[in-house]
Amino acid sequence: MGSVVCGLDDALPWLVVDPDGIEVAEIAEYLRHAVATGFSVSSVKSYARGLLRWLRFLWAVDVVWDRADRAEIREFVLWMRSTPKDRPRRAGSPEPGSVNARTGKRYLAAKFAPATINHNLAVVGRFYDYFLEQGRGPLRNPVPPRTSPQGGRADAYHNPMEPFVAGRRAVYRQRVPRTQPRAIPDRMFDELFEQMPSNRDRAILALYVTTAARPDELLTLTQDRVDYGEQLVGVIRKGTRELQWLPASPDAFVWLRLYQNELRRELIAPVKPLWWTLRRPWRVLNYEAMRAVLRRANTALGTNWTLHDLRHTAALRMAADPDMPLVDIQILLGHAHLSTTERYLRLRLDQLVDHVRQHHQRQAEGPRGNAAPSIGYDAADLRVLFGWQPGFSQ
Repeated sequence: MGSVVCGLDDALPWLVVDPDGIEVAEIAEYLRHAVATGFSVSSVKSYARGLLRWLRFLWAVDVVWDRADRAEIREFVLWMRSTPKDRPRRAGSPEPGSVNARTGKRYLAAKFAPATINHNLAVVGRFYDYFLEQGRGPLRNPVPPRTSPQGGRADAYHNPMEPFVAGRRAVYRQRVPRTQPRAIPDRMFDELFEQMPSNRDRAILALYVTTAARPDELLTLTQDRVDYGEQLVGVIRKGTRELQWLPASPDAFVWLRLYQNELRRELIAPVKPLWWTLRRPWRVLNYEAMRAVLRRANTALGTNWTLHDLRHTAALRMAADPDMPLVDIQILLGHAHLSTTERYLRLRLDQLVDHVRQHHQRQAEGPRGNAAPSIGYDAADLRVLFGWQPGFSQ
């Protein structure tokens, strides 16, 4: 029921239509407000999908959007927790929620993840906040807000000289498990790199694993944002939308130059995109097309790596270097807070496994040396200290 479709202009890049194909006016108004406040196109699309999911639930229970209350939010959360997602599966694909035997990574579950539920509640809450400020909609926001440990508004009267205290989760917010960033081991990355069928794909993987850029940031490069002399690439940062130059390895620029030598002359221009499809008709390589490349490699290797795993791999490699300051890693990753970067300092699972294996190996070898450790002072030390000579009694 209903769908998210492309908008007609930059002021509304995405919009939500009802089952009759008519634009939902209230959502369109809020999305225009989001664009005016600086939301990116991808964020607008994400908000449109979350609001469409909420509208589908309201249509099913026959409740008008401005008459929804806490009871509808509660049932909405229960529905998302219990209902499998309507996602088509390929024949022979792994079971949802199962663990890949080679990588140890879990496949996407059949139901909505806790983080998805929390994000949807945040989207719906902001939607109603907007209309409450306009004096429209229900008398109160149906999405409960987060409160402080004392029960009041979160972070109310906070002293800026003191750290923030984590308050209780808002009602209906889900507990999100804390997971470690998953890095691709060097041996398995070499296998993945060998599966790349073209110089273009090898260049993309090499840039991902040496710049730690986000997938969309690297795929939207233009040809004028490649500096071969300084070995830098300029990416537009998520959130701030600022241009930032990131260093990459010399090998990455070798593969990049090999790929550019294969480009058609009509595709070479400073303002044109850097990544193109390899077959006619020439199209810009987008995120879904690069995912398809990685999916074919995963099928051949029996793995389930993602493009974001390459960013984690680069960050964890930098964090493992004792000469690499954490602040430098934060700037390269584009994190707003240093606490976000600190998660890469935690002990990884493969490191923990290696440490335990080394412990078992030392235990199997037994005590070092054949002589049993002596108890008390060494006789030679006592002779030096007290001047004992042979024949004297000790």
